[in-house]
Amino acid sequence: MRLILSLLTALLTALLIATTVSGCAPMNFVNGPIIGDTVKREHWHHLTAAGLIELSEPFNMDYYCDDKEWEKVTVVLKAPNIMASASVFYNPWSINYECREPIE
Repeated sequence: MRLILSLLTALLTALLIATTVSGCAPMNFVNGPIIGDTVKREHWHHLTAAGLIELSEPFNMDYYCDDKEWEKVTVVLKAPNIMASASVFYNPWSINYECREPIE
């Protein structure tokens, strides 16, 4: 019984590590030089079917930055996203974006 429990614990630990480190690299998109005086916000993008089907509309930088221009967008899988991913049926990602005054 103890051996089965140890094997099950090792298997669950290996599965947790494998799912945590696979595919979690952030994607950064930069628009021109980084100025640093920006408005930083976060938005969740909702997916399903192991990330193959989008539930959210495509992210529209013109809408979210209003009359400003976008400086940097980072798409990343954070700990709250992982906790919200109960199964392959719901997979949210965080979109961190920064808006700045237009560069002239």
